[in-house]
Formats: sequence, C-alpha cells, structure tokens
Amino acid sequence: MQYKCLAFWAVLWLFATPSKGQEEHPLSMKRQDSIHLQDVEVIGERGELSQSTHRLSSREIQENRGKTLAESLTAISGVSTIGMGNSIVKPVINGLHSNRILILNNGVRQEGQQWGIEHAPEIDPFTAHQLEVVKGAQAVRYGADALGGVILASADDIDLDRDWKGNIDLIGQSNGRGGAANAVLEGGVKTLPGLGWRIQASKKRLGNYQAPDYVLGNTGVNEFNYAGTLQYKRGRNELELYWSHFGTQLGIFEGAHIGTIEDIQARIAYGRPFETYDFTYQIKAPRQKVSHDLAKVSWDHQFGSNRKLEVQYGLQRNRRREYDLRRVESDDTPMADMALTTQSLDVVLKQGNSSLGVQSLLQVNNNKPGTGTTPIIPNFDSYAAGLFAVHQFHIDRWHAEIGGRYDFKYLDIAGYRYRRDATNEDGTVEQYLLTDTREFHNASGTAGILYHFSSKLSWKSNIGLAWRAPSVNELYSDGVHHGSATYELGKPDLRSEKGLKWINSFIWSGEGLQATVDVYAQMLYDYIYAQPNPDAVRQTIRGTFPLFAYQQYDAFFYGADLRLRYAIRENLHYDVSAFLVRARNVEVDSYLPYIPPARLQQAFSWAYLGGSAPESYVKIAHRFVAKQTQYAEGMDYAAPPSAYHLFDMVVSKQFKTDTDTSWQVMLSVENIFNRSYKDYMDRFRYFAHQMGRNANLKISYQF
Repeated sequence: MQYKCLAFWAVLWLFATPSKGQEEHPLSMKRQDSIHLQDVEVIGERGELSQSTHRLSSREIQENRGKTLAESLTAISGVSTIGMGNSIVKPVINGLHSNRILILNNGVRQEGQQWGIEHAPEIDPFTAHQLEVVKGAQAVRYGADALGGVILASADDIDLDRDWKGNIDLIGQSNGRGGAANAVLEGGVKTLPGLGWRIQASKKRLGNYQAPDYVLGNTGVNEFNYAGTLQYKRGRNELELYWSHFGTQLGIFEGAHIGTIEDIQARIAYGRPFETYDFTYQIKAPRQKVSHDLAKVSWDHQFGSNRKLEVQYGLQRNRRREYDLRRVESDDTPMADMALTTQSLDVVLKQGNSSLGVQSLLQVNNNKPGTGTTPIIPNFDSYAAGLFAVHQFHIDRWHAEIGGRYDFKYLDIAGYRYRRDATNEDGTVEQYLLTDTREFHNASGTAGILYHFSSKLSWKSNIGLAWRAPSVNELYSDGVHHGSATYELGKPDLRSEKGLKWINSFIWSGEGLQATVDVYAQMLYDYIYAQPNPDAVRQTIRGTFPLFAYQQYDAFFYGADLRLRYAIRENLHYDVSAFLVRARNVEVDSYLPYIPPARLQQAFSWAYLGGSAPESYVKIAHRFVAKQTQYAEGMDYAAPPSAYHLFDMVVSKQFKTDTDTSWQVMLSVENIFNRSYKDYMDRFRYFAHQMGRNANLKISYQF
C-alpha cells in the first residue's frame, strides 16, 4: 500500500509538470508571480505556503546577541525552553522538544547527541542572519522527527558587489562577569566574477552565574567557534562550500551531584544550595566538553525558468565528553566519551509548483574506550532514507498544497550492560554484551490551504502526519547521565511515535496592527517521555541520582499562540506574545511532565528620534510565566514552582557615519528588580534558583 502511495505522488508530480510551451506562456507566468508576491507581502514567508512560519526581526536578533539559540527563539510565541540552568537550554515548540524538533543549520539537518535535555544544540547563533520557526508536523519537507516543528538558522547570500565588508560585535555581561565577541568579514573576488567568500569567528567566556541571593558553583562557559563559506555563481549553476566548528566547555552545577538518598531529599526540600560558592571562571568536574564540526557542499542547477535541481551533501562529526568527580582516576578522564559521525545526501527536483526529493542519512556512534565506565548508550550504526513529493495549487484567492513521504530507518546496536540480578565472585555487578537490530518505517503526509479574505486578513490551515523512531537512549540507556546528574533507564520494546497535528493560523496585517493567532491540536500515538520517579532514586558508587524511566502512552496536545504589534503612534509601539499549551496522557488520564506553563510577554518601544531612526529606541518589557497547574501530587520530585513576573529594559542608539558604516550601542537589563524565581522547565529547579539581575552592553560595528 505504501509503495502504491509513492507511485501515486510520482504520477501526480509528472502530470502537474507543465510543458515547455506552458513554461513560457506570458500570462501564466504573470499570474503566478502576482500570487507569490501577495504571499510575501501579506504573510512574510518563503515557500511554506500553508505552514505557520515565524521569523525573528533584525531588531530581535540584535537584542538577543550573545544568548543561546534557544533563548533567542523565545521571542516567538509558542516557543519556550527546557534545560539545566542558564547555559544548557533547548528550544520547545508547542510543548515538544529534543528529537521532535528538527534544526537546519545553513540547510543541513543538525545531528548531534541531541537526545538529552542537557544536550544543548551545538550551533553558534552568530552565524545566522535569519532565525525562523516553522510550527506543525513538518515531516514531508524536512524528514522524520519533525513532529513539533522545524528551526531554520540560515545566513544571507554573500554580497558579491563589494570587495569586502563585515561587522564586529562586542558584548559585556554583568551576571557571569564575562561576555562574547564576534567578527565577520566577507566580499567578492573581482578577478573571478561570481565568487564570494565569508569568514566568521566568535568567542564566549562567562564565570559562575548568580541567583539573586547566592552564587551557583561551577556554572561557567568557555566557547570558541568559527565558520567559513565560499559561494560561486555562474550562469545557471550555483555552488556553495560551507564549514563550521563549534566548541564549548560547560560547567555543571556542583550542588546537583549528591551522595546519599537522605541528602538528595534534604536538598530538594531546602530548594537552594547548602554550600556557599565564590565567583570563579574555573570550570571543573562535573562538566561537559563538546565539539561539533559541519561541512556542506551544495550545487543548484537551473534547467530553465521553471525547473531546478538541488543537490546537497553534509558531513558532521560530534564529540561529547562528560566529566565527573573521580575517586581513583584523574578528573581529566571523561566518564562518557561519544563520537557521532553523520553523512547526509539530499537531492530535490523542483518543477513549477511541485517538488520531488530523496534524502538519505548514515550515522555511526562510537563510545571511546578508556573511560573506565559503562557508556549510558551503546555503540550504534543507523541508516535512513526518505522519498517525498509536494505540489501546490493556486486558484484566485485560494492556495493549497499537498504532499506525501515515506521513510525507512535501520538501527544496529552493540554495547555492554549490567546484569543487575547477578554478580561476579568479587561482588561486582556482572556485565553482558547487548546486541540488537531494529527497523522502523512509516508514511507521512501534509495538506494545507491559504486563503486571502482581503489584503489585510488571511487564513492558513494545515494538517500534517509525522513520525519518529525512538532514539537510542530511549531504548537502551541504563546508567548515570553525568551531564544532567540523573539516572536514565530505557525501554527496549518502544514503538515509533506517530503524530497528527492540525494548526490554523489567522493573520491580520493592517497599517497600525499586525497580529497572528495560531490554534492547534495534536494527537501523539505512542508518545515517549522520561517520567521522574520520586519513589525510586538510584544509588551508585558515583552518588545518588534522581531516576527518570522512559515509558510510552498515547497523548493529546492542544493550545494557542498569539503575537501582536500595535502602532500607538508612528514612533511608539506595543508588542505582545502569549501562548497556552495543554497536554495529557489519554490512556491513563493523567498529566504529562515538563509541559511549559502559560506565558505572556509584552513590551512598549519608543523610537525617540522618530521613525527616521527606528534603531534608536527605548524598550520596557514584562514577562509573566504562570504556575504549572497541570500536575498531580507525587508525579515529580518537587511540585511546580510559583508563577513569576520579570521586567526588562533596552536602550539602543545607532550612529551612522556614512552610507556603508554604522555603530549601534545597546544597553539592556534583564530581571531589573533582581527577582528570585524558579522555572518549571529547568531541571536544576530541584536545587537552585534562576539567574538574577543581568546587565548587558552590546556594541556592534558594521563596515
């Protein structure tokens, strides 16, 4: 049946392909151009016809310079974060995170050890000129795993008309007593028209961050990244070479590593560290050391005015080392040392309003020897392939698209595990070699419409079927996760997740008011999640750790997102974004853990030099996060924290020296009143509070 579906989509694409004469028909070309021009003007999108697509503005990107990728995206309604403290955070879209969100880093599907909450995306936001979020089940275009949505981090094309241009960013931060620096230089080559180059490097260094009343020990960051691009355009061909390196060291809060059951219970009850820590830039065990290298080669060929072939090969190597306090070996010997190599090949043929593509992925994960511990996940090889087709229709004010996809994934694992019911003669726990193979396959689909009620009001509706195979940690993890100070227990018989999501978007774009409302519902069959078990902690020779065991049930998610911008006067604006998400285990009629509570963000911004200088402005912002009331006693180690209000301020001034040169100086203060609070989506909330007041000074120079 699945192969018949594929044949159907292939035939549909062929019949939808116009002939050469039709390609050059002047009236048909004119009508198509006018439709897409209206979509761009009214919707502000690029290609995602019926999808809910949201892009950070250049001002929002500038205000979030120096932050992590996930923190930057929270300016978009429906996007929040989950993680540990203020340096390890991951994006959450409509309540879903980790392997349910795809991140495309300059067109390449980002592949690292992203399965853990404590594994932040290995992406330098300084490399991205555009940050977009596509909500909904997006498996057809982007591949399996896109149950929650897609994040697109992309760079602008190189300016080939200038010999060289660039920008420098300098950022100072009070909380952590450090900052970041970034430099970009690019240009065209006059002796070889069509050839452009770009180089970029950034550095970030922070010490221990401070809650309003105390310092959190061993929470510093030391990061160094660089990237380079070559672009060559000639005739109908476009070639791009891209490479990047991301390298970071992250301290793990010392108070999360605990010795006894009584100690962990006492710390959770106390809610803050027993110890007093001094400020330092030193990062010691427990800590993470992560590097991610990415290389891309892409070639685009334009056959004619209406047909294009896109070919892209990607190579990634991710190495993650996690360190803990050692009793015998040196603390410089990692407790976990994993190397993941990923190769991808994408081939897409675009013909008019249709696309037909093939995507493939090969992964090899190896645990490096010499750690003296049993790895939390085994070695594995993974092979995946997918075939998809998408077609768009345009009839007057109605625009529609329909697509289908089929994916196959093969997993082969081998690794040692403990046999807990047997011991060796010396009393140690017996080990055995675990080997297994799994195969997963599924079909995905999407159908959506876009309708323009008027030049100001539009409606999008999209229903998407997506899926993902269980990740290796969900299947086979059994041990201490030193990066998060938790004990994780997998379940080898997990099935694939399947998700059906329906999202409706209403977009108003008037002179003084721009607003978007997204309303969605998603049924997730065989939803996989790690359930905290307050009745069971795991004691090991490394200490005592909270137990998180993976389980699988059907779940239902629903909610709404709002984003609004209102011009009170020409130079005075009011912005508001808010979201509400609800989720429930429908099989046993219970709540789900780690679902973000309701959030409201609002701000007044005043361009004090008038509309002619919009980048010189003052902004006062307010953030409200509600208490998570979707909670039952005993389902977590600690009840959800109280709701909180935070206030922020931004003052920006831009100086233009000539047509090609400008300065921008920005002073911002977050948590102005130094409010002490905890966030439900932070795993360190068991032991500590979030960051206190933080002042930033940002200087950007463009030349």
